[in-house]
Amino acid sequence: MTTPVTFAGSDLDARIVEELRLDGRIGRNELAEKLGVSRPTVSKRLNALLESGRVHVVGIVHPSTIGLDALGHVSVAVDKPVRQVAARIAELHDVPYVSLTSGPYPLIVEIRTSGAARLASSLERIRSIDGVQETNTLVYTDLIIDIGRPDKVPVTRLDPLDVRLLGVLQDDGRASYTELAEAARTSPGTARIRVKRLIDDGVLRIGALTGGQHETEVAVGFGIRASGRISDLAAVIKDLPGVNFLASTIGRFDLLGTVHATRLEDVVSSLDTVRALRSVLELESWVHFRTVKERYNNVPVLSTIQEETP
Repeated sequence: MTTPVTFAGSDLDARIVEELRLDGRIGRNELAEKLGVSRPTVSKRLNALLESGRVHVVGIVHPSTIGLDALGHVSVAVDKPVRQVAARIAELHDVPYVSLTSGPYPLIVEIRTSGAARLASSLERIRSIDGVQETNTLVYTDLIIDIGRPDKVPVTRLDPLDVRLLGVLQDDGRASYTELAEAARTSPGTARIRVKRLIDDGVLRIGALTGGQHETEVAVGFGIRASGRISDLAAVIKDLPGVNFLASTIGRFDLLGTVHATRLEDVVSSLDTVRALRSVLELESWVHFRTVKERYNNVPVLSTIQEETP
C-alpha cells in the first residue's frame, strides 16, 4: 500500500529512488553507470537518502509465506488531532502501515498478524487508543497484489536459514553478505546463494519504500462493491495502469485497492475505467496525504519450521 513521494529538491535523488524501487540491492557502480554520474556523487546522495530516513530499502515477502494469515484494513475516525492518534497507532507491532487520508476516515491502518484471535486483539488495542472515535474494518480474503509483488509460496519451501535471512532483509534490504552471514549464522558465500535464490524464485522482492509528504505524485485508495464473481473482476482491475495494491475483502467492500500516478488526471481515468465495468455496483475513493508508517519487517516464529540443532 505504499505511498510514493517526490524528491522535488533533487532530480538525481528522484532517479536514485526509482532505481532502488526496481532493485533495492543495486550496486553503486551499476547505479552510477545507469544514471550517468560519478560513483562518488551517487554514493554521497544514496547515503544521504538512506541516513535521512526518507528512504528505506527493505525485503518484501508475501505475508502468508511467513505465517501472517490474518490481514485487516482499518478506517479510523478520530476526535483528537489526527497526527497524534496516528503516531500512537504506528507504535503497534502488528501494524505495518498507517496513512493520513481524505474523507470521513482521516486514518487508514493495516494489520498483518497470525490468526483471527491476534487480529481481534490488535483491533482492540487500536480502539483503546485515546482519540480513536470509530473503526471500520475490512478483512482480507486474498491479497492479490502486494507492495513489491512478491510471490505466495508454501511455508514448507523455507528452511530455518531462509527465515533468518528474511528477518534481516525485511529490516535492511541492503545489508551486506557479511552482515547477513553473521546474523544468520552462515558463511557470506552461502548467504549470497540463498538470497539470490529467494529473489529469483520470487519469494523476496527488495525495493525502496518512501514515506512523507508527496508533492506531485498521487496515491488514491478505492473500495468496490460488486456483483458476480469477484475473482473475475479482480483479474481485470489488477492489470490497469497504476494499480499496485489489490485485495478481496469481507466488509463494506468486496475489493480494495490503491492506484498511483504522477498526474491526478491519470488516477481519475483509471477510476472511471473501473466504474464502467459491468459488475461494479459502487466505487468509493480517498486520497493518501501522508504515510506515517510503512515497515513490513516482522517475520514471526513459524511453527511449521523447526530450528536446526547444532
